[in-house]
Amino acid sequence: VTPAEAAGHAVPDGAAMECNLEYMSKYGTRDPWQKYGHTVYLSPCQEGALIAVVVGIWSCPDGRLVLPGDEMWEVTKAGFRSSLCTSVTLKDHLATVHWIVANGLMDSARSTLTADHPLRRLVRQFYHRTADINHRAKELLMPEDRLGFRTFGFDDQGWGEYFKDIFSEWSWTPFRELMKGRGFSESFLKSWPLAQDGELVWNTFHKYVSDYLGIFYSSEESVAQDSQVVAFWAFFDVHIKWKLPALTLASLTALVTDLMFMVTAGHELLGSIVEYLTTPGGLMPKLVAGKSEPDVQTFAQALIVISLTGFRMPPLMGDWTHIFQVDSWDPTSRQRALDLARKLQADLAAASDEISDRNIQRERRGEHKFVAFDPRILETSVSI
Repeated sequence: VTPAEAAGHAVPDGAAMECNLEYMSKYGTRDPWQKYGHTVYLSPCQEGALIAVVVGIWSCPDGRLVLPGDEMWEVTKAGFRSSLCTSVTLKDHLATVHWIVANGLMDSARSTLTADHPLRRLVRQFYHRTADINHRAKELLMPEDRLGFRTFGFDDQGWGEYFKDIFSEWSWTPFRELMKGRGFSESFLKSWPLAQDGELVWNTFHKYVSDYLGIFYSSEESVAQDSQVVAFWAFFDVHIKWKLPALTLASLTALVTDLMFMVTAGHELLGSIVEYLTTPGGLMPKLVAGKSEPDVQTFAQALIVISLTGFRMPPLMGDWTHIFQVDSWDPTSRQRALDLARKLQADLAAASDEISDRNIQRERRGEHKFVAFDPRILETSVSI
């Protein structure tokens, strides 16, 4: 929890964790929509289970800390849910996963790697139809007065500045480091489903990428001498600055692993929020000041946006061996790549079984099950 001195405002007693979305408060909104920007504070988890309660919410629009039982409690909770819906949907899902990560993967691979290059073949399934999906999203959601703009509450200037800041402030942080940077204890991370299951799936991808690249690159020198890989790495700074570290076999493995993870598990986590949007008491993309539920038009707009995400891509778990049937490769390398592609499917199935077993134990402790990273429900690339 950010101390009160650093936060610049009061922090409730007993707060152990926070979800801080105050960065949103600087962006203007259209009348009559309330400005965004809230921080929710949670209690410590119960003994033996990941169960916490909300102990207070700081509201930037109101400039005050609201506690349970306050007359503004229901309105402030709704305000936080509106900020959360908007931040997850626009920043994390649309801008980051679709327009930065998926586009970065697709554009770098197609612009710098020849069709039969081993690295392009490795990532090929993970940018399936990305160009088409993201072009549609750009046309439908980005322009002012289109569906995206009308669904959320930003004014013209705030809408443009919001996305501009996301792109300019972006830098790549691998999933493992991202989790450690949250400030949680090691014991919490080991039991937190997002970190625990994420680590399992990330490691599954990492082993696959590491073993696959090992077929074609036996040393650091062999990576540095591949001009296409060097160009692939540099391309991530052409449009949006990723601020990648120096190119090494290890850093290339980590980046490709993270790209695979983000367009599959990350996309599922951030994009599959339909159950939170199908009730007026759930998440809402914008809110009239002083109200605890969205107006009819906003509720309908949210349903339209989430219904568009129902167009699915091919599943991650399937037969992708045709990608590695490359005649220009030597037979030994081709067979090893095919074997690894098949082994990935077996490892993903094992990870899925492990997550299912963990969810049984979570529900026995009174926690919710966490299925967002289950490989059996993941798509192989971003869908709209």
